[in-house]
Amino acid sequence: MKIILFIIIWIAGMIFIPDRWIDNAFMSHIHIEGDGEAGMDNYDFTLLLIKLGLTAVIAFLVLWFFRLLRR
Repeated sequence: MKIILFIIIWIAGMIFIPDRWIDNAFMSHIHIEGDGEAGMDNYDFTLLLIKLGLTAVIAFLVLWFFRLLRR
């Protein structure tokens, strides 16, 4: 059950966290190599990895908070 809840929270975070927030907070501090299509691919992949990590941390914290409340 915890794994299913984690996956649901993680997918919801990936959908509902706007790319603009990630762009403003992180991407101005990261140098992306490449020009043209290669640069955009690197940019999109880096954005996806940051968003993936952020939503995983949020999902973990939500599950940890629910476990704390149940005690």
